[in-house]
Amino acid sequence: MERIVSARLSFQETGNKDSPLLFFIHGGGVSRWMWQKQVDYFTTYHCIAVDLPEHGQSREAGNFSIEQSAKQCFSLIEEKAANKAVHLIGFSLGAQVAIEMLCQHSIRITSAMINSALVSPSSLLNRSVAYTAQFALPLAKWERFAKAQAKMLSIPEDQFQIYFHESKQMRAQTFARVMKENSSFFIPPSFRSVSTRMLATVGEKESRLMRKSLLDLTYANEHCQNLTIKGYGHGYSLANPKAFNKLLQRWVEKEEWWDDN
Repeated sequence: MERIVSARLSFQETGNKDSPLLFFIHGGGVSRWMWQKQVDYFTTYHCIAVDLPEHGQSREAGNFSIEQSAKQCFSLIEEKAANKAVHLIGFSLGAQVAIEMLCQHSIRITSAMINSALVSPSSLLNRSVAYTAQFALPLAKWERFAKAQAKMLSIPEDQFQIYFHESKQMRAQTFARVMKENSSFFIPPSFRSVSTRMLATVGEKESRLMRKSLLDLTYANEHCQNLTIKGYGHGYSLANPKAFNKLLQRWVEKEEWWDDN
């Protein structure tokens, strides 16, 4: 396994470099470690799990924005993937980055799995960002609160300490930037012309806005299929990595998206 820090983004690279590339993009407030059970499983594929700007080991890769992160991720793909198949897998904030990547360079992406992407921003949510950032970040540095958040995000106990460590290191400016980008993201107009095969997923127990976002993505593009994961909330890949891996494998290899819930 290679662990690399470039001038742009830090990333973990594993697997068979002659095989198609699985490119994993994490959610906000975590980093590439959330995909560890996926890269451990897909050993016959070429896997890259990236740290977005201001997350993990990419804290010095510039200020986070969805648009700029998409450009940085695509630059890394161009460097590593040559002319082979590329499959994007994004979660939450990372799913928004994946959508932006598809809008910028869809012809280069073979398929995408878009997990829990918020694309139906609410004005109330946008207005509350500054208030939430002011009070939530200090709470995130308190272990009891962090454990409650980790449970809500389905972060397993064996990964809690790295989650808590990164929560304590997050800067107030970063937290506010990430929240603002996440809460104000909407489907770019160019998404309608994307011809890449896409699967959008959401947990059955996620918020109304998140479930609405799933339908909005499907309505916005005829190539985007959708799947609601029964019995789960935010963080299916963390809550049940075995089932998620099977779902992803079926999607990438067989162009089918059912799961075993």
